[in-house]
Amino acid sequence: MSVSHIHADDGGRCDAVPSSSTGRSLTASRASAAAILAFLAGLSALVLVRNPLEHTVFPPCPLHAATGLWCPGCGATRASYLLMKGDVGGALHFNAMWVLLAPFAAYQAIAFAGEAFGVRWLRRIPLTRSIGAGLVALMVAFFIVRNLPFGPFEVLNPLSSS
Repeated sequence: MSVSHIHADDGGRCDAVPSSSTGRSLTASRASAAAILAFLAGLSALVLVRNPLEHTVFPPCPLHAATGLWCPGCGATRASYLLMKGDVGGALHFNAMWVLLAPFAAYQAIAFAGEAFGVRWLRRIPLTRSIGAGLVALMVAFFIVRNLPFGPFEVLNPLSSS
């Protein structure tokens, strides 16, 4: 990686701007941001039009099909549908972890797109190793707790609200 220097004409400060050997910026590109936003918009439209509470939108979870266990993502499509309809309580019954993480995922997508298009009023959340480890630990804990066959934990089973 090389660094280009930009000098102000008035003798002001010198800002280093990272650049790659191909001349492409190391920041998010507009094309990738537009593609990600288009994909997410299309996926959201599909879920809204298809209504996963009444119709199958995606193939069943292979882990659940093979073992009967609910993975951390099971129920996320139905939860997303209910979130888009404004039913947060209903969405919590299908996948509480996704309901809690969805605002952060949406924020990251918007901040990524803003950065790609030069809007810097939102800063992306840095995905450090500790945040990554915390997310993995959260998913493992949610996987274990939602598969406990007793007491208040059964409410985390996506079928308990069907």
